[in-house]
Amino acid sequence: MTITRDDFILTDEPHKFDVPAIATLLQGTYWAAQRTVEQVAESLTHSTCLVLTLEGKIIGFVRAISDQSVNSYICDFIVSPDYQQQSLGSWMLETLIAHPALARTNQLLITKDAMPFYEKHGFAQHPYVCMRLPRQLPS
Repeated sequence: MTITRDDFILTDEPHKFDVPAIATLLQGTYWAAQRTVEQVAESLTHSTCLVLTLEGKIIGFVRAISDQSVNSYICDFIVSPDYQQQSLGSWMLETLIAHPALARTNQLLITKDAMPFYEKHGFAQHPYVCMRLPRQLPS
C-alpha cells in the first residue's frame, strides 16, 4: 500500500524502506538511541511498518508487532521534529490502526509523554501495569 498527501508518501512496502535512514531517525529517540542498523533491519522483517517520505527523504516511521488476530503492539513511532505539528503523525497512526494486518486487533502501546496525542485517537489508559524483562546483553 502506498498513499499520498500533498508531496508526502506513506508506504508499507518493504522494498521502499531505507533501513539506515530509519535507524538514524530512531537513534534520535530516547527509546531506541542504542539500536544498531542490524537490529532495526531485523525488527522490520517481523513487523507491520509504515514509512513517511518527502522528496525521497524518510521523515517518519511507525511499526507494529501483531498476531493479526487478537493483539498488536504499536512501537517505534516517530515523526522528524522538523515535520511535527502538521497532522502527519495522526495520518500515520490512523493509517496504521486501519491496516488490514492490525484492524481486527486490540492495539496496545507504551508511551512516556504522548498520552494526549493517543487519547485524541481513541486510546485510553490501560488499568494494568506494563512490565518488562530487560534483554541481557552478552558480556
